[in-house]
Amino acid sequence: MGSHTESGLGAHVGKRITIRLHEDSGGFRDIVGVLESETTLRNKHNEIIEFSPSDIAISRVIKELPTRAGTGAPLSHRIHEIEDICMRTWPPTKIESLGKWQMRTSGKFTMRANSVLPQGAAPYGQPGCDIEQAIIKVIEHYKKENLTPIFHLPLPTYSALDSALEKLGWKERVRAHVMVADITNFHVNLPSGFEMNTSSEFDESWLEVQDDHGVAEIMRSYPALYSSISKNGTIVAVGRTAQCEKWTSLARIYVAPEMRGMGLGKAIVSELLNSAAAHSATQAVLQVDSNNQGAIALYESLGFRFHHEYIFRAHLTSLDILEEECC
Repeated sequence: MGSHTESGLGAHVGKRITIRLHEDSGGFRDIVGVLESETTLRNKHNEIIEFSPSDIAISRVIKELPTRAGTGAPLSHRIHEIEDICMRTWPPTKIESLGKWQMRTSGKFTMRANSVLPQGAAPYGQPGCDIEQAIIKVIEHYKKENLTPIFHLPLPTYSALDSALEKLGWKERVRAHVMVADITNFHVNLPSGFEMNTSSEFDESWLEVQDDHGVAEIMRSYPALYSSISKNGTIVAVGRTAQCEKWTSLARIYVAPEMRGMGLGKAIVSELLNSAAAHSATQAVLQVDSNNQGAIALYESLGFRFHHEYIFRAHLTSLDILEEECC
């Protein structure tokens, strides 16, 4: 990119870049990472590095080689990227910041949209105050919202925070796999007598399959594709996928119990991935309860692989717990 009198970095936000900076001593220092703004960069340790554009001697965008989903960058940065994709495609109604921690609220439904997501450098993220005081503020915030205080803890980035909460009596409610895949062309093998439908909207019959009325507002708040499989006019399987940049995030995959074992789950996931690819998505992410070995095997058969896991850890003293699910 050459030397700079003005940074001209705005067009490269989101890209990996190396910057050489003048130092007051007369020497130079180099910083490398993903450009967050014209004055900040996130390094491989997930730390934000601030710099002055007037100190730039030279900068260069690092050409990225094609990588498989969930590979390439340091693990902590990949976890941050994927968790951000999942939050943007399943957006909470409200987010309040505690330093870099994100306190999310959305009423009574889903732990992901009603929990605090630590962000910033390991081991605890950066809440802007000492960890004991930050935990107290989280409890106070969610009690004010009449919600159970819950931490959403991506691992291994925040393993130390998870251990600290466990020692304080916070209980693990859900442990989930985050799985990723590169999207290829999938054959949708639908058994005879069933019909597939994919739309940018859902209706009452789609919601009724797994009683998703409580998350309808969240789903409407971000553009997505909704697939369903019907038999004799009755929907028996559903799924959702929402695109963010090159990623598509799958959620709410469900097959009616009496229809399982017929390949409907594989068919609906294949349909969602093909539809996402038609909208230029190249990589996919989903979350699944770590104990659901049947679903994990299904996703692995479609090319998904484990990327990381997370825990929902709750402060159980006086409030009702939210429904135990991974999203």
